[in-house]
Amino acid sequence: MKLVVVISFLVSGLVAAAACLAGESGEAVYRDKCAMCHDAGADKAPRIDVREDWKARFSKGREGLVRSAIKGLPGTAMAPKAGFAQLPDAEVAEAVDYMLARVGFNPEDVALARNVSEALERVGIHGVRAEAADGAVLLTGVAEDQAAVSAAVAAARAVPGVREVENRVEPAQLLK
Repeated sequence: MKLVVVISFLVSGLVAAAACLAGESGEAVYRDKCAMCHDAGADKAPRIDVREDWKARFSKGREGLVRSAIKGLPGTAMAPKAGFAQLPDAEVAEAVDYMLARVGFNPEDVALARNVSEALERVGIHGVRAEAADGAVLLTGVAEDQAAVSAAVAAARAVPGVREVENRVEPAQLLK
């Protein structure tokens, strides 16, 4: 009987130790440490299910967002590791991945939008923003004239991976 109790105790101890070493899942970390701010958008924190809150942050890419969560953002309520200094970096990354998955973040879309923005800069187009989703690019903003609008669309279409371009760029001369 004693041997069974000792073995049972050892097994349960090993299971508990393995759970501690494995860390919490991204969802559990989010729920325990991040939800208090990100569920309601406290102090301008991007809300977990509101893609619009995250759009401006997507340009950092996943790595940039993870870095911000680990190191914090000066001048904001985002403290390093959300104020939980003992939280391992890997668990912070899992929580970020969980949040990004909830809002439909796609790193390929971020890379495509960045590539289009760089192509616009190379042809001298400024004031135009590029967003991407599944190979479709949306251009918004103001360009110098109609020729610049056409050049922006052509530059976007020339970027590998772009399958369509929606143009919402206005020529500045129409706004005068």
